Amino acid sequence: MKNTFKKREANQAFDHQSKIVELFAQMGFNDIEIKTSTTNGISHYVNVYDFTVVNENRLYAEMFVFEGKTDITVRISDHQSNLDTICNGVSGNKMNLTAFKNLIKNGAITPKIK
Repeated sequence: MKNTFKKREANQAFDHQSKIVELFAQMGFNDIEIKTSTTNGISHYVNVYDFTVVNENRLYAEMFVFEGKTDITVRISDHQSNLDTICNGVSGNKMNLTAFKNLIKNGAITPKIK
């Protein structure tokens, strides 16, 4: 069986990031940095800065934590990658949106209260 990859073209003039900012703000995360790649479609890599680790034992086992602190990069894309197909959504401190939402739901992290 041979699979072929078909590149998706992205509109470079469209504001791809405003919906991502809105999504994270609704979850309580406002201090984020977004890098968007349009190489193979549209992929956003969202660095989340304003969160607190509430329960380190509920973080994913692959995540690096030092003195109760960690970093998180969330991948949101219009296509799957090895992160989704091989790594089940988590690879170290990089994860897909579903895995990030699970950290919140399970009480591992919470937005910082300002």
